[in-house]
Amino acid sequence: MIDWTPDDLRRALDQGQDVFLKLWKKGCGICKLSVPATDRLEKQTEHDLIFAKISVDDHAEMLEIAGTDVLPTFFIFKNQKKAGQYTGFKGLKKLEEFVEESMTNG
Repeated sequence: MIDWTPDDLRRALDQGQDVFLKLWKKGCGICKLSVPATDRLEKQTEHDLIFAKISVDDHAEMLEIAGTDVLPTFFIFKNQKKAGQYTGFKGLKKLEEFVEESMTNG
């Protein structure tokens, strides 16, 4: 999972890339707890997704854009649009379901 800025996200979307994005905060225990699951998901997914994360410590405006202050928050962007948003972390299986649903319906 690569560290991005909001500009990196815009560039990837402008280029038509599909993205799995995680918003996180440095002091967030649940955000840290989600790392093994997101790493595993990145290695195992069959979808052509770029896995990236943006720290709200460095880019606080992302909380307003996301419309939530619950972290971590995950997004799927497909075909240059938000295909899904998932807040909190409830394990790898729930993240896998979120990705599948977003990529299928998004």
